Amino acid sequence: MSIASEITDLINSIAPPKDIVGGFMSRNEIIQLIDKVANTAVAIGWTHGETITRKRLEKKLQVMEQEMTIIKEQMKSLELDLLASESK
Repeated sequence: MSIASEITDLINSIAPPKDIVGGFMSRNEIIQLIDKVANTAVAIGWTHGETITRKRLEKKLQVMEQEMTIIKEQMKSLELDLLASESK
C-alpha cells in the first residue's frame, strides 16, 4: 500500500459519514482539510528527520576529521623516528 493511499484511507476513516456532517463544512471540505493537515504533518516530520540526519552526519564527519588529524600526527612522528633510526 502506498503512502498516499494509506493517507486517503486514514482521512476517510477520520471524516464523519456523509449523513452526519452538518454545520458550516461539507464532508468534502472536511476531507480536504484533513488531507492538507496530514500532508503538512508528513512534510514537517520529513524535514525534522532530515535535519536530525544532517546533524548526525556533520558530527560523524567532524569526528572523522579529528581522527585523520591524529593519524597524520602519528605518521609524522613515525617518519621522524624512522629517520632518526636510519641516521644512527
